[in-house]
Amino acid sequence: MRHALDSSHHEGRQGYKVDKKSPLVSFVVKIFSPENLWAFLLFLIIVALIIFTTDDSPQWIYQGF
Repeated sequence: MRHALDSSHHEGRQGYKVDKKSPLVSFVVKIFSPENLWAFLLFLIIVALIIFTTDDSPQWIYQGF
């Protein structure tokens, strides 16, 4: 009973294999989540709209010169 909460003495079920992913794989899976991909796509669309809709520099900036 003393070691019931201590995980170092817990053997687990027989035949159960724990599949631990490497930290790099876990990091890549978190980075390329669907939410992050959608956010990145939206960011690229906004940047493209800004680039393609701007003409020359605005003339009102140079009015005082």
